[in-house]
Amino acid sequence: MVVEFSRFVLPAGILVPMVLVTSSASAHAFGTRYDLPIPLGVFIGSAGAAVLLSFIVMARFYRHSSEIKSNIQLNICDLPGLMWLSSALLRNLLGLLSVAVFALVLAAGFFGSSDPLKNFTPTFVWIIWWVGMVFISALVGNLWVLVNPWSILFTWISNLLSNRGAIFVYPSQLGQWPAVILLFVFAWIELVFEQGKNPNILAILIVIYSAVTWVGMFLFGCQTWLKHGEIFTAVFSLFSRFAPTVGSSGQWYLRPPAVGLIDDRPTSLSAICFVLLLLTTVTYDGVLETPMWTGLLDKAIDSQYQLGSLIENRDSRMGEISLVKTIALIVIPCIFVAVYGVFCHAIAMFGSGGRIPTRDIAGYFVLSLIPIAIAYHLSHYLSFLMITGQQIIPLASDPFGYGWDLFGTSDYKLNIGILNAKIVWYVAVLAIIIGHVVAVYLSHHTAMRVFADRSAALRSQIPMMVLMIAYTMISLWILSQPIVN
Repeated sequence: MVVEFSRFVLPAGILVPMVLVTSSASAHAFGTRYDLPIPLGVFIGSAGAAVLLSFIVMARFYRHSSEIKSNIQLNICDLPGLMWLSSALLRNLLGLLSVAVFALVLAAGFFGSSDPLKNFTPTFVWIIWWVGMVFISALVGNLWVLVNPWSILFTWISNLLSNRGAIFVYPSQLGQWPAVILLFVFAWIELVFEQGKNPNILAILIVIYSAVTWVGMFLFGCQTWLKHGEIFTAVFSLFSRFAPTVGSSGQWYLRPPAVGLIDDRPTSLSAICFVLLLLTTVTYDGVLETPMWTGLLDKAIDSQYQLGSLIENRDSRMGEISLVKTIALIVIPCIFVAVYGVFCHAIAMFGSGGRIPTRDIAGYFVLSLIPIAIAYHLSHYLSFLMITGQQIIPLASDPFGYGWDLFGTSDYKLNIGILNAKIVWYVAVLAIIIGHVVAVYLSHHTAMRVFADRSAALRSQIPMMVLMIAYTMISLWILSQPIVN
């Protein structure tokens, strides 16, 4: 990405630092310069004004917390010609396909080429699966519940062995803390660990995570561990609460978007931290691309006074960079939690004079942040998925890098013209604005349910308004910043 005030250029393939991004095609996807019609500052200010306007509209016209009728749903499977969507055959085929791809990922990682550009595993894991599944979960529905290979394999083995259930009762005080810890580890592997793109290392990490997941399922039960400790079930389930569809008992329903993010009870402290960490990791990835970060990184590494003995035993600059990134990955989520806590305390004071505890306020409003996380993910990773993700086409014909051409696609060349800088920039602007406006609506709806009267609810939204506007503007600023080479 290259931004010069009102100029915007975004080379694809630079959005996730640990993925295979060295090919000339993906590194120069947007090689032309796009001039914004107005200065960048006007875009950022206008986005903040749009969020402010949404608050004004809500305050003026939203009178009560009328229920969004979640029972007003259309069963897609009841439509003519679509009954097969609820069939056991389809579910079984999806399960078999998922397990087959899972096996291919491990086999390619262990036995395929060590070159990430020639190996199926890194491209599939970091682009197609991780980025793509978030898009599907948020914009379509929770496909992951049907294709989770860990739960599928565990269920198969349990049925084969006639496993009667969990050995231990899951301690309620643990909440989602296992998922929080594992999400931090995953974020570190994705954003800091330099060997995360190495096919063999990646396969080993998948095996380790598989062992942890299956042990958790064996000890506490499959569904219990999926809910509390399996991070991808937790992530995709959260994003799918925004989606316009929901599945249940072999049925698939259409519903109003974002209705799943409305909850009558405050979420647990561990769930609050999970949501904030999830939001932070995407923002953190964007921060890594700013000149501000580059400057801080150089100062931190070059100054023995700043890092002292922490880096004196490091024998390479790469190790020092990883250390600084790790520290930042710890510090930035702590800042997010602190800022969110301060604003939730302000909401509690403005809305109830402190009668409702800040902890409960944080639990009530945290789900309203999910549309922001979705918007930022869409803005940040769209070109990465659409352009760099095309690498999966030749790799499908030659997953091990042995020179095969199974499907006749091994010579496929990336179409770098599928998106341009103009499209990416306007998608980013629209996604950020829409995401924050939806968050405003959810926050306002929640306030009407939590506080005693309309005036108290409106007062409570003043701090939230400040937070949303600030985060909208900061998000666009981060997305527009250049990478300094």
